[in-house]
This record gives sequence, C-alpha cells and structure tokens, in this order.
Amino acid sequence: MIYESAGGDEPIRQGDIFSNIPRVDLSFATMAILDGEEQRETAWKDAVADSPSPVVAVLPVKPVTGIVITQDCDTVRGEYICLAEVADFATATGKTVPTSAKKWQSLIKQHAKTNLRWFYLPAATDFGIAARMAADFRVLIRVPLGDLEKHREFRLCRLKTVAREHFRESLAQFFRRYPYNEWYPLTKEEFQAYSEDSPESVQPYPWQE
Repeated sequence: MIYESAGGDEPIRQGDIFSNIPRVDLSFATMAILDGEEQRETAWKDAVADSPSPVVAVLPVKPVTGIVITQDCDTVRGEYICLAEVADFATATGKTVPTSAKKWQSLIKQHAKTNLRWFYLPAATDFGIAARMAADFRVLIRVPLGDLEKHREFRLCRLKTVAREHFRESLAQFFRRYPYNEWYPLTKEEFQAYSEDSPESVQPYPWQE
C-alpha cells in the first residue's frame, strides 16, 4: 500500500493525512455577525464597513480529511500549515465510479497523467481510509502549525516515498499549469472536424472561421 504509519512524535511532513481538520464555510452575501450580545444577518461588505476591528461572526465549521501540501522545510519553520481537502473519489473528481478492476486501473492511470487538480488515494482501512478518496488541490485549508502539532492524534498516516514524490510533482504541476484551448493551433478544416465531436461552447479563433 502507498501509506505508512507516522509516530505521534514525528514531525509533520508533506503528504501527511489528517482527519478532523476544521473547514470554515462562509458567504459574502450574508453571514451572522455578533454585535455585542446581539446577532444580526448582514453582507460581508457591510460588516467590514461597519467595523474597523476584526469582525466576530458565527460560521459553520465542518470536520474534513486533509493532506499536508506545505513543503517539509516550511512545516518546521512556518506559522501555518496548508492542507488540501480529501474527499470520497466521486465527490472530489466528479467522475462516475467504475464497476470493475479493469475500469478502475484505466481511470486511475489516465487521470494521473491528464487531470492535475486531484490526486488519487486508494482505500486502506488499516490507516483509517475506508474508501477510495482523492485530494482536491482546489480546496485548501490553512491551520496553525502549533495547533496541528498538539493534535497529532488526528494524523491517520503519511504517503510512502514513491507516492510522496508523485504527490509533490502533481502539486507542482497543478500550480504551474498553463490553461489553454487545445484547438487553437488547428487549421480551419481541422477545427471543423474537431467541433463536430465537441461541445457547443467550443468557439473558433479568427483564423479558423
């Protein structure tokens, strides 16, 4: 398996997986603000305009699983640790769950190369990972390093070397990726053929019209 145990006194490293990480969800449109002993609903921009000091708000906090993305050198010296949220495979990827081992291996192999926003994490009940999961690099959570060090009991496991190296490279590729439309170098005739099997949202560039 791609995981290994991490002793309670071992330092926090990139690739460590923690349960019970607090994720705060908020909305700019409306939030519950505490004004003295009173609670009122207001928009974020109004809350900021009304109070020059830190705003005290009532926000939902959800415990989630997360994987440390902060580099090892910063987990030692930094004030905060960043984790990517880990969710069940279907939720994180938006993919239909395969029904056979052959389809699973094909999906995992394909998207490990082409889909950079998530990192596949297989189930391992021995480490507290009950189902197939995926780390979503688009959903990041920042927590104080000191708090995480005091709650090492939430650490489920960490990635083994081969998986950690792949994780590090996948993370780097995600943040340095360059978004582009794959059809931009096509000729007019090639684009016409391409658009026949593509969504209506695909629009030609001026040189393809």
